[in-house]
Amino acid sequence: MFERIFPRLKFNTTKPVLWFHCASIGEFNTAKPILKPLRKDFFILLTYFSPRAREFLKTQESLYDALHPLPLDNPLSVKLFEKQANPYALLIMERELWYFLLKGVKAKKVLLNAYAKGSFWERVLTRQFDLILCRTEKDRKIFEGYGANAIACGNLKLVLEREEKRVSLLLRKGKTVVAGSFHPQELPFLKEFYRRLLEEIGQVNLVVVPRHVSKVDVFMEGFKEFKPCLKSESREDCQVIVVDSLGELFYLYTFGDLALVGGTFAEGVGGHNLLEPTYYRKFVLFGPYTHKVKDLEEFILSKNLGFNVTSPQEAVAVAKEILEGKFAYPDFNLQDFARQVKECYLSNLYKILSDAR
Repeated sequence: MFERIFPRLKFNTTKPVLWFHCASIGEFNTAKPILKPLRKDFFILLTYFSPRAREFLKTQESLYDALHPLPLDNPLSVKLFEKQANPYALLIMERELWYFLLKGVKAKKVLLNAYAKGSFWERVLTRQFDLILCRTEKDRKIFEGYGANAIACGNLKLVLEREEKRVSLLLRKGKTVVAGSFHPQELPFLKEFYRRLLEEIGQVNLVVVPRHVSKVDVFMEGFKEFKPCLKSESREDCQVIVVDSLGELFYLYTFGDLALVGGTFAEGVGGHNLLEPTYYRKFVLFGPYTHKVKDLEEFILSKNLGFNVTSPQEAVAVAKEILEGKFAYPDFNLQDFARQVKECYLSNLYKILSDAR
């Protein structure tokens, strides 16, 4: 708390300083695709609000130059921080609308990946930004109605960038379903889905990726009637493979003919990344519990890239149609679309930051 009240910044740089604020880990991960290119031309001073984010952000030093908690929202702390940082601009992710921060900072201010809710303080404080880069045309119209300068670029969450990585997987012949980021409480749904799917279309491979690798044994036990194998065993005779390695899910989706994304089939989680399978042009099925990924769900449904299913029976009916080729994948390339979103953010940022370079 002391460093939030009385900030103490110590750094030297010849680059113009960008004060980049993310409330927590989620906002930081969304910002990653634009942080990397910005750092080539600017000194990135990253601030955060959530105390839990600190340790994670310390592992991400390749994307920023200095790290500090957000100063307390009072005139003294904000003024002291700005004086020490001397930023050319303050960039804020999504909805961090702090009164004294926005009223007190004299540098240029940009709101990124913004979305409108229509609150009183939103109406008042968004006019303090020199530019708002928002998710949708609807958001743009609302912000402009407040008197703000806004441009609709799309949702930065759609920009998933991963390093090139080779992942191997031995599979039996036949169709393959990849079930990613599943929790133990979703195991009954997945078992019933798989059992019914086998009855409907015969041989189908199932690749199960637990959300937490520590729960691998739970899934091995849960699928014991199907004689499952661990991925690390590298066997060719298994129809159910439980993945016991880390950091491979994104790449494993390429092996599937269909994907199910977990965190959505039982209460209490709220969903995981629904977009990853669609980067490989794979249809995605997800359950009714999507309150943490509603924006991604709406995008997927609007582009006909996936299906919301509420029961194993419904999931099997849709899966059968997909695996039998009765649904053609839409003429839509998410990777190309994501590149356009990223370019929109960067090009408009560099325009407003052009005087600093």
